[in-house]
Amino acid sequence: MNFEKAHKELLSGKKIRRKEWEPLMHMRMVEGEVVTFRGEYSSFYQNPNILISNKWKVVDGDDKELTFLEALEELKNRKSIRMDVWDSDCFLFIDKNQFACCKPVEFDFMPSYLELLAQDWEILK
Repeated sequence: MNFEKAHKELLSGKKIRRKEWEPLMHMRMVEGEVVTFRGEYSSFYQNPNILISNKWKVVDGDDKELTFLEALEELKNRKSIRMDVWDSDCFLFIDKNQFACCKPVEFDFMPSYLELLAQDWEILK
């Protein structure tokens, strides 16, 4: 889509991005201002009690709550998981056989004139 359509989606509360950007890089409205984000990956460290936790959900899944063991099965199937108590954009995945966490981090960025003319804008899900 062109930027004019993407701009309307941005103003309606959607996250927008260009297809050529890093996978989790996007722009969205936060308290009436446009803010740019990119994904930050880090190792996931947690108290071992996480092994008995529940209320896990598959990212882009059916919103069914899972135990950690059920969520572990989803991780084996290359799905990402999250908990409702986390920031809505934070999720857990497997990276190089280790638990990793991804969350959006705000950074200063302004698309160039040519980027604003591009036809590859999309809504980030």
